[in-house]
Amino acid sequence: MVGESHLRMNVDTAEQAARTAKVSIVIPCRNEREFIGKCLDSVLANDFPKEELEILVVDGMSEDGTREIVTEYEQRYPFIRLIDNPHRVTPYALNIGIAASRGEIVMRIDAHAVYSAEYVRRCVEALKLYDADNVGGMRRSIPRDDSLRGKVIAECMSHRFRGSPYRYVDLTEPEPVDAVPFFCCRKEKLLELGGFNERLTRNQDMDFNIRLRRAGGKMLKVPGAICFYYQRTDWASFLNRAFSDGRWAVLGFAYAGRFPASPRHLVPLAFVSGVAGAALAGVFVPAARWLLLAILGSYLVADLAASIDIARRAGDGRYAFIALRVFAAFHSMYGLGSLWGCLKLAVMPAFWRRVAGW
Repeated sequence: MVGESHLRMNVDTAEQAARTAKVSIVIPCRNEREFIGKCLDSVLANDFPKEELEILVVDGMSEDGTREIVTEYEQRYPFIRLIDNPHRVTPYALNIGIAASRGEIVMRIDAHAVYSAEYVRRCVEALKLYDADNVGGMRRSIPRDDSLRGKVIAECMSHRFRGSPYRYVDLTEPEPVDAVPFFCCRKEKLLELGGFNERLTRNQDMDFNIRLRRAGGKMLKVPGAICFYYQRTDWASFLNRAFSDGRWAVLGFAYAGRFPASPRHLVPLAFVSGVAGAALAGVFVPAARWLLLAILGSYLVADLAASIDIARRAGDGRYAFIALRVFAAFHSMYGLGSLWGCLKLAVMPAFWRRVAGW
């Protein structure tokens, strides 16, 4: 926990400083018609003073009506601006938003989510009170539909067995972490670190967090700042996203000067590789079949424990049976995506040039 010795000002002073800070909220989006209005409404409902706020919606040339919705908000609220992102991908949107921002503090949020009424204030207060370099809150997944499977998927993606601690750990006071969802930073720090790697279609936030830590920066997760993320709940979209996330967990090696993720993101790769390797070896070495059973058995026990925990919290035994499948499918697809990413790396000249440079 952050101790009293880390305080740079008292709480009352921090709250006042938070309310007098100019804050720029950057929202990268593309084809978010279903969610952009809900997102903006939740930000507008925040208790941070609007006269000290600007909202920059950096749109990747949406074609589904998103731009028209944002334009309506822009006409009603002078502190909302629609900015074009002709490159259409997130890291460009973030850098465009940072460059266009007029705030002392820049905060990134996602369009397909809504935010607690204290989200902005809590993040800004923690940034100033604890002399932090990047802060964020807790991300909770909520289903995009009212189906039982959708509810279970959302619960699974917020559980510790999913793998990202900021998704499931509740706090009573700010706590140092190695990653936060989105970001809330001073603009000068973002510029000092060079913004976001525009070659990383995914994981550009993880890459930024790693660079920040290596530069001696401090990251905090703060209580009371909660993001409610609309989780993909149709099966095909859910699995495709898991595969893509797993692929970029290793593919970013070719575009960054470091592994642009945490070691925990390689656990699904180790699981899938271990299963595949033991299964293949078992064809020729019967003893390897015991290794395969040990790997699958260990995973099944962990999966079953997590699924029962979800069912217990929901008070519905049906959750356990669906969660078993959801966790197994997610980890398998993530691991397969990482394995595919490794194969892609092996034939990428850019990766080998980087290795040669090491």
